Amino acid sequence: QREGSTLSPLTLFTLRRLPRPPLCPSNMPEGKTLESTQSLPATPSVASSPFYKATDGLYQPGAPCNPRILDTTKSSITVAWNKPVYDGGSEITGYIVETCIPSGKEDDEEWTIVTPKERLLATSFTIVNLKENQEYKINISAVNSEGIGEAASVPGNPKAEDRLLPPEIDLDAELRKVVSLRACCSLRLFVPIRGRPAPQTKWTKGDGEPVERATIDSTTSYTSLVIENVNRFDSGKYNLTVENSSGSKTSVKVSEKPQPPGKITLKDVTKNSVTLSWEKPEHDGGSRVGCYVVEIQPKGADKWSQAVIVKETEATISGLNAGEEYMFRVAARNEKGTSDPRQIGVPVIVKDLVIAPVTKMLFNTFSVLAGEDLTVEVPYVARPKAAVSWVKDGQPLKRTTRVNFGATDTMRVLSMNTRFMLKILLVLAEAVRSQRAVLLATHVILLAHQKPSM
Repeated sequence: QREGSTLSPLTLFTLRRLPRPPLCPSNMPEGKTLESTQSLPATPSVASSPFYKATDGLYQPGAPCNPRILDTTKSSITVAWNKPVYDGGSEITGYIVETCIPSGKEDDEEWTIVTPKERLLATSFTIVNLKENQEYKINISAVNSEGIGEAASVPGNPKAEDRLLPPEIDLDAELRKVVSLRACCSLRLFVPIRGRPAPQTKWTKGDGEPVERATIDSTTSYTSLVIENVNRFDSGKYNLTVENSSGSKTSVKVSEKPQPPGKITLKDVTKNSVTLSWEKPEHDGGSRVGCYVVEIQPKGADKWSQAVIVKETEATISGLNAGEEYMFRVAARNEKGTSDPRQIGVPVIVKDLVIAPVTKMLFNTFSVLAGEDLTVEVPYVARPKAAVSWVKDGQPLKRTTRVNFGATDTMRVLSMNTRFMLKILLVLAEAVRSQRAVLLATHVILLAHQKPSM
C-alpha cells in the first residue's frame, strides 16, 4: 500500500484443488433396486462469435449445356455435353442419360436410364444395344448432393444407323515432303486413313503400275507400304487411293524427278562453239538439282548425244563444225532422276556473228574543274570482240600517273586527272570476214575549267 492511498491492503490467497470424495452409499435396504443420479458441475459455455457466415442455399443443378451427337452406328449412339452453368451450390457428382422411343404422346412415353448404376463422371456416353434404324429421344441430367437436376434434350430424334463418311487421308509433316533415301535403305510409309464404311486402299506407282517388291498392310484405320533395300528403280511417284461407297481420294507422295528447266537462251555463237543459258526448273522434285545435262543433235541425225554436264545454268559447247545446224536441249537432274528435257526453239547455225561497233553514249562533252579526277565510261556493242584504243590529238594515249584506261566486253573506261583542256578520240576496230577493219570513231571532249581564286 502506497502512502496516502485510500485502497485496502492487498491480501494473497493460495488455492488448492481437493480430490472429489468417492460416492459411498450406506444403509441400503437389501433386495431393493434403487435409482441413483449424480449432478455434475456445469461447464462454462463458449462465448458466441459476433460474426456470421453468409452462405447460399443448396439446390439441384441446372441442365447440361450443348447436348449433341458425336457418332451413330446401327446399334449405338454416342452423345456428348458440357457441364451445367449452375451447379446448385454443390459439386456435380455425376450424370444420368435417359432414352425413350418417341410415340407421339409425351404422357405415353417410357423413359429408361441407360447409364450404369455407378455414377457417370464423363461428359460423353455411348448408348448401346439399340435397334437398327430406330429413332430415339435422349435426355441428359446432372446430379449433385441435392438430387437430379433439370434435363437437357438432344436436338431431334437421332437414329441408330451407320454414318457414311467419305474417305480421308491424314498425312503428317514428313510425308508432305519428298521422301529421300539412300540406296539399300528401307522405305516405310505409314498413312492413317478414315472413312465409313472402312475404305479399300490401293498403292500404285507412276501412271498406275502396281508396286513391286512392296509389302502392303491395310486396316480400317491405317495403311502402310514397306520396300526393303531400295534402289534407283524404286524412285518415282507413288499414289495412294482410298475408296468406299461414299467416294474416293488419292494422295501423291514420295520423291520424284525435277521438272524441266525453264526457257533456253542463246547467249553467244562462234564458228566452232555455242553458249547457252536457261532458267531453273519451277519445281525441283523436293530434292536439290545437282547438275544439268546438255544434249546436242546435228541436223539430219536421229539420236541425241550428251554434250556437257554442268552445275550452273549456263554452258558452252565447243568443237562444233562451222556452218552446220545443231539442236540443243537441257535436262535437270537430282538424286531421284533426270527431268524431261527442254529444247531450244530453233536450230542454231554455228558461225561468227558480225555486229558493227555501236556506242551508247548519251553525250560526249564533259566539264570538270582543273585538277579534279574524271572517269569516262563508254558502253558499246561489237561482235567479234573489238580492239579498243584511246587517241589524243591524233596520237595513241599512253598510260601515265595521271591517265589510265581499261576495258571489258561491253565498256571502255578512261580515268585521268585534268589540268588542261584536251580532246580525246576513242577508236573501236573490228575485224570482219573480209579482213577489213570497220572503224567507229567516238569523240569525247573534255573541258577543264580553272578553279576560282580564293
